[in-house]
Amino acid sequence: MAKLVLAAGVPHPPRLVYEMAESPGKMRGEALMKQVRRCVDEAEPDLIIEVDSDHFVNFFYNNLPSFCIGMAEEAQGPQETWCPMPRYTVRGHVPLAKALFRHGVNAKFDFAAAHELRLDHSLVVPLHFLNPSMELPVVPIYTNGFASPLPLATRCFSLGRMLRGFIEAWEGKERIALIASGCFAMDVGGPLRGWTDTEWMETISGLLVRGQYQALARRATEERINAAGNNSGELLNWITVTGAVGKTKPLFLENDEGSGYAVWKFE
Repeated sequence: MAKLVLAAGVPHPPRLVYEMAESPGKMRGEALMKQVRRCVDEAEPDLIIEVDSDHFVNFFYNNLPSFCIGMAEEAQGPQETWCPMPRYTVRGHVPLAKALFRHGVNAKFDFAAAHELRLDHSLVVPLHFLNPSMELPVVPIYTNGFASPLPLATRCFSLGRMLRGFIEAWEGKERIALIASGCFAMDVGGPLRGWTDTEWMETISGLLVRGQYQALARRATEERINAAGNNSGELLNWITVTGAVGKTKPLFLENDEGSGYAVWKFE
């Protein structure tokens, strides 16, 4: 049977790639990403499941699912021309993705399926740091983190629980790493740009450190999420991952400019 060996959460600012190359060793985010990378390497996963929110590259308001599983054999990205980072080809794992889709439908999750994908920076930036050779296949799970109405945070938590059950029932022998991509509290190009909701950040961090994941899901209403900035729905990706970690508390959790870095280990 497959095994969840590690879960982690990281942000995905594309500037991190460029700024690290221009000024190595000077950014706190660089040190934190390297800390997560060391944990991933030590866990020796065979496959990554990444929970992400598409930045209107695959989906737009006219067709934006709450939850979607990527089933492409491979995909390229990032597709944004402004994104200052290398382009990659990322391999998928179609058999596992299809089995997850069926398992989820049987568990009453109405997934969408994407058999073709165009990758954006939000999915590729974590892989750039945590899977730089792109040797590990990746199964993306997209949540709608931007367009109202957002999925309920409690539903995302239940999705994570279902995902853990699927991993433990999967007939393969893969060692699986589960990655949440996204920030906690951030506004991009909106009226709150440059401001961080420190109160919400402290609430999120405190609940995560104490392992009070269901309490976080209850507190993370759409109204509260939106009050922290127009990009803050990416917290739902983290909440999905917490549904999969059970009672395990994070090995570490660090905040940085409205974002977080965390690792959970299971062996």
